[in-house]
Amino acid sequence: MLVRAGIPAAAVASGLTAASLLTLATVFVLPIVSVPVLIAGGTVPNGLADAAWLGLAMFAVMVGLGWWVLGSDRPLIAAGRAVARIVGRVRPKRPPMTWLPERLIAERDAVVKALGAHAFYAIIASLGRWLFDYLTLLAALTAVGANPNPVLVLLAYVIAQMLAAVPITPGGLGIVEAGLVATLALAGIGAGDALVATFAYRLFSYWLPMPIGLGAWILFRRRYPNGD
Repeated sequence: MLVRAGIPAAAVASGLTAASLLTLATVFVLPIVSVPVLIAGGTVPNGLADAAWLGLAMFAVMVGLGWWVLGSDRPLIAAGRAVARIVGRVRPKRPPMTWLPERLIAERDAVVKALGAHAFYAIIASLGRWLFDYLTLLAALTAVGANPNPVLVLLAYVIAQMLAAVPITPGGLGIVEAGLVATLALAGIGAGDALVATFAYRLFSYWLPMPIGLGAWILFRRRYPNGD
C-alpha cells in the first residue's frame, strides 16, 4: 500500500524493518523497570520472577547480537551464506543466491540510515506505543476491582507480549489472551478478574482499532484506485 501511494520500495522496506526492530526490542527493555523489585526479592512470585529473569537474559542477548550486527558485516555475511546454502539444497534448480550477503548488508545500512537523526524520536514513539498499551491493561484490571501491583502486572504484560511475538496467529489472537490470563494469575490476580480484564484489554487494544483500519483502507482504495 505504501509503494502504491508513491513511496519508494527501498524506503518502505527500511522504514518498516526499523520500526519492527524498535518495537520488538522495546518490549524486552520494559522488564528492566522491575529490576529493583526482583533484586529486593520476596515480593515477586517465583514463577513470574523466573520468567522475568529469562526476559532480561533474552534482552541482553538481543543487545549483544544487535550491536554485533550493526557494527560488523561478518554475521550478515555468515547468515546470508547459510541461507543461500539451505535454499540451494532445498531448491537445487534455483540459481545460487550469491547476492544475499551483500543484500543483507545493504538492508542493514538502509535501516541505520532510515533512523538517522530521528532515532531519538523513533525510540520515544516505540516506548509510547507499549506504555499506552500497558496502561490500557492496568485500567482494565482496576475497572474489575483487581487492585493490581503495577510492577507485577508489567512483568506479566511483558511475558505475554513475548509469547505474542511468536507468529502463530494474526496479532497473537488466542495466544495473548491465554498467556496474559496465566501470567496475571502468577501475579496474584484472581482467575475471574484476570479473564475479564484480559478480554476488556484486548477489546480496546486489538478489536476496536479494526473498524478504523477498515475505514482507512476504504479511503485508500478511493484515493489510489489504479495505483496512481
